[in-house]
Amino acid sequence: MPKRRVVVTGIGIVSPVGNDLSTTWNNITNGVSGIDLITQFDTANFATKFAGEVKNFSTEGYFDAKEARRTDRFIQLGVVAGVQAVRDSGIEDLVNLDKERVGLIIGSGIGGLPTIENHSVILNEKGPRKIGPFFIPGALGNMIAGQLSILYGYKGVSYGIVSACASSNHCIGDAARYIEYGDCDIMLAGGAEGIFIPERHSELEKIIAQYGQPKR
Repeated sequence: MPKRRVVVTGIGIVSPVGNDLSTTWNNITNGVSGIDLITQFDTANFATKFAGEVKNFSTEGYFDAKEARRTDRFIQLGVVAGVQAVRDSGIEDLVNLDKERVGLIIGSGIGGLPTIENHSVILNEKGPRKIGPFFIPGALGNMIAGQLSILYGYKGVSYGIVSACASSNHCIGDAARYIEYGDCDIMLAGGAEGIFIPERHSELEKIIAQYGQPKR
């Protein structure tokens, strides 16, 4: 069968240079950098004091307060970007939208590592009874797709791909194939990461120390 044409109809983004598409594009085109001094943790014991942080991020209007507390940051970032993409595309305004034909492939390189780390501390300090029932669904790598499918009632394929820094690209590529070969009509695809924690920063410094600064 002939492959169908695939087009991008909506974009959502949360990034160090903007928490929505218009702000991000304006900052990129005007040379505004997202690199700044780290504010999310104390860098006193680190040689590197700067990074690209997502700043002024809020889940208000996307999650209620209780749900936000149960959900890892990477899921929050991905859901907010996903909602932006859906709104930008206008697909929810389509008459007779067949939600059985709308799928989601949204991944993450690591997923909810901060949530896993936090629950490990709780387990060691307070015991197993203090581990809540929402620990696992609040950290799973495929839960951006899961949350968005629940939010919008999309019933097509729904999963996430984990392939390190290429995760989002692989999700977009697989999503395009679902449309090309007629398995779905609309796909929501991409990815998010939220592992900006001291342990990850320490690992990066050790890599730089071992292999040296990248050549320019």
